[in-house]
Amino acid sequence: ILIGLRLGELSVMSVLVAMYPAGTILLAALVLRERIAPVQWVGLALALTAAGLLALA
Repeated sequence: ILIGLRLGELSVMSVLVAMYPAGTILLAALVLRERIAPVQWVGLALALTAAGLLALA
């Protein structure tokens, strides 16, 4: 986090750091074979899209 804050913008890094639950959801699906609800897939896709758009701006 600190390296990213020094090299990048605060707005981009804060969004990426706030997306840590996405990793938990994906690990639960892969390791524990939990089923991910469609709403969670939509949320993950929207969050990744928003982070990408923010990084471009």
